[in-house]
Amino acid sequence: LFGWNRVGPGLHFFATVMVALGTLISTFWILASNSWMHTPQGHEIIDGIVVPVDWLAVIFNPSFPYRLTHMAIAAFLATAFMVGASAAWHLLRGRDNPAIRKMLSMAMWMALIVAPIQALVGDFHGLNTLEHQPAKIAAMEGHWDNSSGEPTPLLLFGWPDMEREETRYKVEIPYLGSLILQHSLTEQVPALNEFPPEDRPNATIVFWTFRIMVALGLLMIATGLWSLWLRRGGRIFESRAFLRLALFMGPSGLIAILAGWFTTEIGRQPWVVYGLMRTSEAVSNHGAEQLGLTLALFVLIYFAVFGVGFVYVLRLIAKGPVMDEGKETGIGGPGQKRTPARPISAADEAIAHEHGDQLGEGN
Repeated sequence: LFGWNRVGPGLHFFATVMVALGTLISTFWILASNSWMHTPQGHEIIDGIVVPVDWLAVIFNPSFPYRLTHMAIAAFLATAFMVGASAAWHLLRGRDNPAIRKMLSMAMWMALIVAPIQALVGDFHGLNTLEHQPAKIAAMEGHWDNSSGEPTPLLLFGWPDMEREETRYKVEIPYLGSLILQHSLTEQVPALNEFPPEDRPNATIVFWTFRIMVALGLLMIATGLWSLWLRRGGRIFESRAFLRLALFMGPSGLIAILAGWFTTEIGRQPWVVYGLMRTSEAVSNHGAEQLGLTLALFVLIYFAVFGVGFVYVLRLIAKGPVMDEGKETGIGGPGQKRTPARPISAADEAIAHEHGDQLGEGN
């Protein structure tokens, strides 16, 4: 962001690719570690201590490939919809140039192609979770009882009540739960009452965070399909209804990622390492005052750092691609307009330009 006008476009693009590659490498190791906490293997317990004995098994544990793929795709989709929303915002305000059109077009191609792939990966991930963490699946489905012997329905909506051990106000589709999770019309999905109460995750939260994630994923697929239909008539850049949807979907990827992480981490409870260490056993020997102070400092620092970054990125989005005589001039040059290289200066220049126009009108 800050070096756009300091180096040539080739070096800038290379740096951008390196940032993306570094982030994906970080994703690999974060997901390897976190996935082991969900599906631990490659270890032995010696004198009460978990000791790695096979690092390849530790890293490439059963849930890792699915979770890594699911998260990486989610990151690309979240980025695409933010870019698409930025373009839609400019088009709705009457700013139309080739760069903005390219932004929207690339974002919608990503949605059209990648969002359905994400749904397929999510299905494989669900089957893996069913095999290794059946209690989590039961909580996600809000499914309590298999005593009827009937195939498991899919609960669209409802309120899982942990005390009453039932899902209240449920709206369900018969057989569909078994079809989606077991790929069968006869096999049942594990029920929550098959697990001791102390081994059940909080179904009330997990049930709804999972549905938020799925609903946003379906909206992403629908947005991609609508964009394809509008391309056929050449109306993708003119349909205000579609542009409003693209703008609305801007934060959808980020919200879906958060909902997915809530689902997987709260669904792991009451375990820190599934089947090996409970959350209650991992509590550190620190007082509430120490933990409260540490948490408060984390919150302040993160709000400051991410707050500045968030404001800066929003101002860059508001400024949009700079065009000059039909060409992008973001790389700058002597006597040319350029995208500012200093933080926050995008907004400063926009304000100065606006005041200059007002003074000109006054004269």
